[in-house]
Amino acid sequence: MLKDHLKLHKRVILYTQIMPTIRFAREGRDVNCQIGENLREVALREGLELYGFKGKIGNCGGYGQCRTCTISIESGGSKSLSPTTQVESDLLKKSPKNWRLACQALVQGSAVVLTRPQSPPKDLKKLIDIANSVKLPN
Repeated sequence: MLKDHLKLHKRVILYTQIMPTIRFAREGRDVNCQIGENLREVALREGLELYGFKGKIGNCGGYGQCRTCTISIESGGSKSLSPTTQVESDLLKKSPKNWRLACQALVQGSAVVLTRPQSPPKDLKKLIDIANSVKLPN
């Protein structure tokens, strides 16, 4: 019985070590999630403010049609999320290269993201510096 408990404990430790962490800089929150999980769904599940005013009353529900769930990747590299989709490329072609649609991005690794980058907070640089000053857990 103890042997089975130890096996389970080892599996739990291994499992939590490979879970990516998404650090939401504006909100000051770290969220563990599954590899392959949709970033929009992660943010909504955690009760984070993914949408601005317009997005709250008129978003496409995660179908990549409206740009209201735009986020920016502040660290973690291009491999922390799935490759950019054609839908994103079309909608964000005039946007900074680090902007993504949360509804089209699948988590592949840990990253620091900024929600609603089109309406940056006054203390943006400070928020990003703080978020990047602490190493991501995974």
